[in-house]
Amino acid sequence: MTLIELFTAIRAQYAQELADAIAASDAHVEPAFRIESGDLAVSGPLDLPYRADLIPRGGDGSSVMVNSTSSLGFEPFTVAYGECRLSVSPFVWDWTKVTVSGLSEEETSKVLKAWFLRWFDPDDANQADGQGLFGVVHYLGEPKGIEGGVEWTVDFGSAPPEAVQDMIDRLETHGAKEVSLS
Repeated sequence: MTLIELFTAIRAQYAQELADAIAASDAHVEPAFRIESGDLAVSGPLDLPYRADLIPRGGDGSSVMVNSTSSLGFEPFTVAYGECRLSVSPFVWDWTKVTVSGLSEEETSKVLKAWFLRWFDPDDANQADGQGLFGVVHYLGEPKGIEGGVEWTVDFGSAPPEAVQDMIDRLETHGAKEVSLS
């Protein structure tokens, strides 16, 4: 099984749960939070936007989050990936912990911000697919320095499996020695 096939299988579980929630409600799907002017609402040290899974129409504006109820079972593994090592343990698509070594917190933050904005679709230009999903990441937690590296969480939302591979590629290209997904 290739990495893309593995990421596709992991994403499929969450994407189906999100698609089922969409089908069962009249809601705005994967909306980006915006301020009154219509600009993206941003937060955190990286000034990043974020998305809800759903916001019911006609409600009070409260968002609905669809949380994965299970993860794909497989044996954790480590492989050579370009100039770094990639370790993958079972993880849920909508709340993945990522750890990197070999990059500073500042460099990691720059790489991740560019990656996130690429897959976030800040202009909401993406069209819904057959499941009603827009192929976008939802959230990137603040990268924080830890013993031996940098760690953060990410909600891959409905982004395609290639988004995960692109994140790993960018980290490896910028000098990561090890990347871990769990």
